[in-house]
Parts: sequence; structure tokens; C-alpha cells
Amino acid sequence: MDRNGIALNTLMFIRMSSNIFYPFSTIYPGSGYSASVRAVIRITLKAPRGDGFSGLISAQGAVQRYGRTMERLNLKYRTGGLEAFANFGYFGGKHEDNNTIDMLTRSSVQWTQLMEQGGHAVINDFYAKAGFSYMFGKGHSIGAYYNNGFKKSDSRHSGFSRILADGKPYDELSVDIRENGKTMPRHHANVYYNGKAGNLGIDFNMDFMWRKKRSELHNGESSGNFEDATVSSHTVGRSRLFAEKLVLSHPLWKGGIEVGQEYTSSRFATDYRTDAAMLTSADSRVDESNIAGFVGLSQSFGAWNVAAGLRYEHVAFSYLENGQRREDMSRTYDNLFPSFSVATTLRKVQLALSYTHKTQRPSYSSLDGTIDYINRFTFEGGNPYLRPEKIHSVELSGAWSRFFGQISYSYKKDPVLNTTVPYGDDGEIKLITKENFPKIQQVEAFVGGQFRLGIWQPKVNAGIMAQWLSIDYDGRRMSLNNPIGLVQGQNAIHLPADIWLNVDLQWMSAGNGENARVNSTSYVNAKLYKAFFNNSFSVTLEADDIYNRNVRDFTFYNKDVTIFKTSSITNRTFLLTLQYTFNVTRDRYRGRGAGGAEMNRF
Repeated sequence: MDRNGIALNTLMFIRMSSNIFYPFSTIYPGSGYSASVRAVIRITLKAPRGDGFSGLISAQGAVQRYGRTMERLNLKYRTGGLEAFANFGYFGGKHEDNNTIDMLTRSSVQWTQLMEQGGHAVINDFYAKAGFSYMFGKGHSIGAYYNNGFKKSDSRHSGFSRILADGKPYDELSVDIRENGKTMPRHHANVYYNGKAGNLGIDFNMDFMWRKKRSELHNGESSGNFEDATVSSHTVGRSRLFAEKLVLSHPLWKGGIEVGQEYTSSRFATDYRTDAAMLTSADSRVDESNIAGFVGLSQSFGAWNVAAGLRYEHVAFSYLENGQRREDMSRTYDNLFPSFSVATTLRKVQLALSYTHKTQRPSYSSLDGTIDYINRFTFEGGNPYLRPEKIHSVELSGAWSRFFGQISYSYKKDPVLNTTVPYGDDGEIKLITKENFPKIQQVEAFVGGQFRLGIWQPKVNAGIMAQWLSIDYDGRRMSLNNPIGLVQGQNAIHLPADIWLNVDLQWMSAGNGENARVNSTSYVNAKLYKAFFNNSFSVTLEADDIYNRNVRDFTFYNKDVTIFKTSSITNRTFLLTLQYTFNVTRDRYRGRGAGGAEMNRF
């Protein structure tokens, strides 16, 4: 569980890509993909040619309030059907974190906490990856890779809190928070075979992942009217995953059929030690196995393309506390997930309609029952009783000439949202956690186009995102149905001397996202790009969020707690990227991986 001062899990915002998207660039995921996968990009490449060494060297420097840097070195050697590669990278720097948080807590006394917090975090992240692929026969390919890494983070925050009880001064706290984290090792390996036996296509992948993370947190509070408090905690988290996936495909009638199976076995364990008086040390573990079988059929009838699929998943979930299985928290799921899509072209208009039934399982940090100390009035923890979300989605998209439109509707049953519950015998302390809510409905609609006017290539995109959600708040039912509007623009301008200027902008209105209200945001980004020496060397100069308006402040609503967060960080960023490539060729590695959706839960 990420823990940094004031409950990182509650810092909610709407995540929206700044890139304009167009239909038919993605394929609706069929039954061959995990029931939590929403969309996939499928790219078919011809076998590349070109032997010898190739490589990429990249260095990027960035200045926000502090500096950071990112370096990459990718090397590859190819001879005949053999391709071997080694990649290295580093990301590091100092990051600002300043915000104001007002927290209103309703219990027998109405507590008001006015908190100002400022600080920074220093991150150093190294990774390395090595592997090979070998192509033989006609369309046969095998390969494997192994990567590892090391990440270290050190953060320091200080702050001041004024506390009111029923509107009257109660206490003043000076807070000093220090957190050190280390993730080492980060093992990940993949082995694959991709090929054909006659008309039978075979795609097999096997993945293994193992990680260990250590963190230490020291929280010191100096009180103006009561005793001072110092709380320390030490956490060791271990996660591992084994997954394999086999997909068989074969032509059938006017299309093809695909059948397969996927198996994942995962574990997430936390050893938590604390000296907080009201908290206890804990040793928890989650074991989960998922066995899935699937079938998908696609057919073409003239201008119509139809696809349908069905996926069955059997999931066994076990929760252990201090080495003992908790039967009330352990459970088994058996589910069927159908999918269907149809696409056609009518008088130069491309149309596509799809339906998918998916699931979204809680992240392992959300399932972790460990409880962390934030301050003497507020704790934070996961919820081992969480159930998976079930999601039904319908999407209609169309494109004509340079224009596109898309509308989608989703119904989520048992969505996992942030909430607060009373903690302790008297309930004065509130625990920030997660809970399954009954349902949430969402609609998204977008229209846009791309054009070319001489040296100017603009793209525009506009849309709206709306939800229907009601929650218990302050003794009443509260509707959080205010939509969010979005306008995006991308402008590529081809200047003399083969220089490219890109100016991107976005405006997003205020509105509701889950059980929060986000304030309006906007940004303007600019980038200059110039390539030299037959495109082997390039220089990119960027200025992101020039007007420093892309900071998402929010209000989080719950029946017991209201949180108002205002960020005061410098989001304006300047970047310089230098990149050199030689003898660049497309990778031959065809491993698609197994258990990807499960790995994201870590």
C-alpha cells in the first residue's frame, strides 16, 4: 500500500490521456484476454531484415522545481535467425510535493483539520533487461528475456495542522514525516514460442515475476496542548507471480476460430511492524489462482465483420493472517464473460459496435488489511473483504473521411471506491479504506477530426464524461452526477530546415469522478524536434504545462469525512532530450506475455 502523509489512496483524479484517439486503432478484447482487459492494440509485422549491431542511446534532462534525468541504452545484435538484445536504463531526480488539505470529520465532535504540508522525494530507479529470439523454419520463433531492477526512494515532509472541535480551537500540531523505500530485487522473465503447424497457429507464453519491497516510515507530531507523539513503522512486502497462456488458432469457414487457456498463480505478502499505541503489527498474505478457458470466433460476410467470444474463469482466493487462513475472507469465484462485436463500412462510413462483460479485481494493496497511521485522528488501510467489480460495456464508434465519433456506456456492479469508517471503540478515529458500492453508471462521448493545411496538421477532439452515482453523505443521499467536459487540440507544424513544432492543449471542466469532485484544469505544451545525420541523431526541446494550470485539486465526499485538497506544486516542466540511433531494425521478439492483467494488480 502506498503511504505518504495524507492517504495517497484518496488523492483521486480523472486520468485522461493527452493524446487524441481514433477508432479502429484498437481491437475490442475477446475471450482470449483476461476478463479485466478493456482494450488491446494488435500489430502484425513483417519479418524484418538486416544483420549486425544496432542500438539506441538516449539522455533526457528535465527541470520542474527540481531536476531529474532519464537515460536509456538499448543494444541489439542480429545474425541469421538469431537476435540478442540488452537494455539498460536509469530514472532519477527530486520531486516537489506541496499541498493544503482540509479534513472535516463528523463523529460525536465535529473535527476540522487544516493541514499545510510541504516536502520532496528523491527517487533513483535502475533497470536492466537481456534476452534473445530465434526464428527458424517457416514462421517459427522462440525467445526469452530476463529483467531486473533496483528502486530507492527517500521522502521528507513537514507540515502544520490547526485542529478545531465543533469550530473552537483544540490543538496545533507540527508534523515531520520521513519515509524510505527500497524495491530490490524486481525479477521478471518471459519465455515464448510462436509458430504454425500447417494451418494451426500456436502461441505459448510463460512468465515469472518476484519482487521485494521494504519501507520505513517515521511520523513525529509536536502538540501545542497535549503530549507529543512519535510513530514508526517498518513494512516488508513480497509479491510473486507465475503465469502461462496457450492460444491455438485455425481458419474456419469465412474467418477463424481461437481457443486457449490461461493459468496464473500469485501471492502478495506483507509483514508490518509498528509502535503505534492504537495499532498492532500484522502479518498478512493473499494467495490467488486463476484458471481460464476461452473460445473466440470471427467471420466476414461481405462488408460485415462479426466476432464473438466466451471466457470462463475459476478463481480461488485465500487470505491468511499470521499464517492462519481466514475463512470469512477467503472465497471462490466462477464466472462466464461473453463478448461480441460487429464492424462494417457503409458508403465510406466505418462503423463498429461492441459489447463486453469484464471484471476488475481489486489491487493487492487495496486487499491488504494492514492499517497505517496518518495522524491521531485518521488512519488508512485496505479491505480484505473487497469483491471484484463486474463491468458491462457497450461502445459504438464511427469514422468518415477525417472525422470520427464514439459513444460508450458502462455499468459497474460492486465498484471499489474510497470511503471512511469508524475505528476503535468510541469511533472518534476514522479509517480511510475502500468498499464495494452498489453500482455506478458512466457514459463517454467524443467527436473529433484531423486535417492538413499546408505545413499545419491540426487534430481536435471534444467530449463529455458523465456518471450516475449516489452515496451516503452527512446523513443524506448525495448525487454525484455532474459531467466533465473535455477539449483537446494537437498542432504539428513543419517548419523550414525540417524542424517540427508541436503545440498541444487541453481543457477539462470541473465535475464528478467516482465519489469526488475535481476542479477544472488546462495545459499548453510545446515541443521542438530536429533530426540530423539522416535521422540518426535528434534533439527535442519541450515545455510542458507552460501556464502551470494542470494540477487537479479535488474534494472527496464520504458519510463521515470530507477532504479538500489543493496542490501548490510547480507543474511547469522543461525537458531536453538527445537521442542517437544506428542500424535500427524492428524487434523480432514475439512474446506477448501471460498474466499481464494480474501483474498490474501488484
